[in-house]
Order: sequence, then C-alpha cells, then structure tokens
Amino acid sequence: MKPSSPALAAAAVCIALLATACGGQDQSEAGTGTADEPVEITYWSWMPGTKEMTAEFNRTHKNIKVTFSEIPAGLNGGYDKLAKAVKAGNAPDVVNVEYQALPDLVTQGLLRDSSAELADTVETYAPESVRRMVTLGGKTWAAPYDVGPQILYYRKDLFAKYGVDVPKTWDEFESAAKKVKTASKGKARLLDFWGDDVATWGGLAQQAGARWYGSSGDAWTVNMADDATKKVADYWKDLVRHDLVLNHKAWSPEATKAVTDSRAIALIGASWSAGSLKTTYPGQSGKWAEAPLPTWGTPATGAVGGSAFALSKDTHKAKAAAEFATWATTDKAAVKARLAAGTSSALPAAENLRATAKESFDASFFGGQDIYAFAGSQVPLITSDWVWSPVHNSTSLSLQTELGKAQKTGEFWPAFQAGQRSAEKSITDRGLKLAK
Repeated sequence: MKPSSPALAAAAVCIALLATACGGQDQSEAGTGTADEPVEITYWSWMPGTKEMTAEFNRTHKNIKVTFSEIPAGLNGGYDKLAKAVKAGNAPDVVNVEYQALPDLVTQGLLRDSSAELADTVETYAPESVRRMVTLGGKTWAAPYDVGPQILYYRKDLFAKYGVDVPKTWDEFESAAKKVKTASKGKARLLDFWGDDVATWGGLAQQAGARWYGSSGDAWTVNMADDATKKVADYWKDLVRHDLVLNHKAWSPEATKAVTDSRAIALIGASWSAGSLKTTYPGQSGKWAEAPLPTWGTPATGAVGGSAFALSKDTHKAKAAAEFATWATTDKAAVKARLAAGTSSALPAAENLRATAKESFDASFFGGQDIYAFAGSQVPLITSDWVWSPVHNSTSLSLQTELGKAQKTGEFWPAFQAGQRSAEKSITDRGLKLAK
C-alpha cells in the first residue's frame, strides 16, 4: 500500500501512542538560575565535538551548568541506556537523538513534548523538511541540529591514476568500478560498500524512490520490500558478485585498513562523514574530495542520519534544558566550538550557521574544497515525503543481522523481505495499527 503524506503519517503516529507520549505531563520545572546558584542539568551524547561544545556553553553561561556524559552511539546501546534511565528515574535532561530514532523513542514515552519550549524557535531556523523529522502528532519533540545528505567521497589522486572520471549515474559507477579493477590489476576497487549498514541502504533506497514507512488513515504502512528497494538491492548484488566492490562490515577494522592501504578509493557517506574521514585517515590529507551521489538519471539524494537535541520525558528543568538545546542548535559560538575540534563536520540545519561552520572546520583534508557549500547544495535534492516509523530501531537491528548474512553472496533482497516482516510484527507488538 502506498504511503500517504508526511502530515498524515505524523497524525497516525499519535493515534496509538503510549499514554506517556501523547498524554499530559508534569510541567513543573526549575528556573534558569543565577551566577551564584546555577541550575544544573545533565546532557548525554556520543556525537563528536559535543563535549567541547558543552564546555563552551559552561564558559559563557553562568546561570546554567551542564554536566556532559558520553554514551554509546544510539543503536549500539545509547538508546537502551536512555530507556533504562527513564524507567529508573535518573534520565538526563537533554539527549541527542537521530531523526530515524525519534519516533521510536517518542512511542516508548522517553521524550518530552517540547512544543512549549522549542516549537517557536525551531520554526524560525529549520527548513520544513527538517522540522518534519522532529514533529509528530503536531507536537515538537526536539530541536534539529544538522541534516545529512548522502555524498560520494573519492580519492582525487587515485581516480586520476586509474583514469576514472567521477561517475554521475549508477551505470557510470559500474563502468568505473570495472575500470579500477582492471587498471589496478586487481589490487584496488572503486568502493568499499558497507553492505550491512542500514543507514547507507536507507539513503540509497530513498534516492531511488522508496518510501519504507508511511500511513493510511490511522494505520502505519510498511513498504520496505518495494520495487525501488529491490532495484537498489539487485544493483549492489551484481557489483558484489562480480567482485567490483569490496564489501566489509561497516566501521570495521578491515574497512578502515582497505582505505588506509588505498585498496578502496571511494566511500559512500553523508555530510557528517567528512570529519570522520579527516580523523581516521590523516595521512591522506589533501587527496579526498566530495561529489554528488551517482543517480538513476534524475538529480536526487537520500538523507543519512542527522540529529537533534531532545528533552527527556522526566526532566524537571525544562526551561534550562531548552535554553541549552536552543543555544546548541542556533548559536554561532556553539557551532564554532563543536566543529573547531575537527572531529565533527555536521552541516547545520540552520542555513545562517553554515558560514560559521565553514570557518570553524579545517577543510584542508579536502584540498580546500568548500564542503559546506557543496553539502548545502545537496540538501534540496533530498527526496521528500520520507518518514521514519515508531519501530525503526528494532527493525534496524533485525535488518542489520540479515544484511550481514547476505554480504558474502550479495543476496541482499531477502534481507529486505525479512525486514518487512520484522517491521510489521514490531508495529503490531507495539500496539500500533498496521494497514492491511
């Protein structure tokens, strides 16, 4: 069944939410404090540069003191830790949440409806496509920080060495992959494809026209096993079977070594990947560049990741927590402190902060390319009407397992069929309605 508009999808989310998510909540809160008696709040994150950003806030704000704690990345345990902390009554006041995870956390009753504290501000700086990611049931659940258009990263020197042009289409990409394998006498491959990475697949499917989740009336739809996703799965199956790409586990030592040894000369990432490349491969400074993701013929790209600052359900310091979240997402000093560390290259959702981002992040690793202007130019190409489901976290874990099994053979399509079944079961298990 074809999904309907994002607005209807958002409405569907709220119809069967847990009472803690859609119902009322304690509005009591502490004030914002004074220099002599600052309000103390806690903030959890795993994202690069956020520790430095927090230190800058504490240096410049005497009425609020933020205690920063690093947690595992979301699906690697951070969201589970948040759920346990809410249950135990010791959750942080502020936590970073990825857009794809937000509906799941809302339906579990882990986040605060922050419409009163954040909605007006979010309306002023975030484009509609990004606001949609933090708006469910007409309520604002977080303040968006960045947006992550999917991007092709490539080694300029090795593309030149092997006589390869930057591919503009996926057909050209396959031709380039064959040329690299031949020209390198089998020593190199065009790409290390992370075939078990759900986020990468989500962006590629989105670009191809897939809409994994949506709504029909008051029920959720799941379309993970659609024609667009099958087209993408079959494409990468061919490249894997013909040994035209490497296919390591995402973020693994083997994947890192393949790039370090120049056996993989391109990567598919997002705008935030620039900081990771710079940190991981310092010896390759000046050799990398960014390019648009190859297309199926029409200019388009998907979105991978992107994050927001959310207030936890049980915070009693909402005013102070919202002040910190607002500063973190809208203030130039916050962007400068976060990106100057060189580990994060996040593209701010607020366009007026991108010049500050450019000034703050040393892009010499990319030969001086204006990576913020480039990434910003890709944002309008992110396909619209993409929404995330309230069970995407659990679905991702199941899908990742199935994709991992398929890596050696390239039989990715059955993994998405299994993902479809998993998502449908998770929706009904959560007590939400599934469209028939």
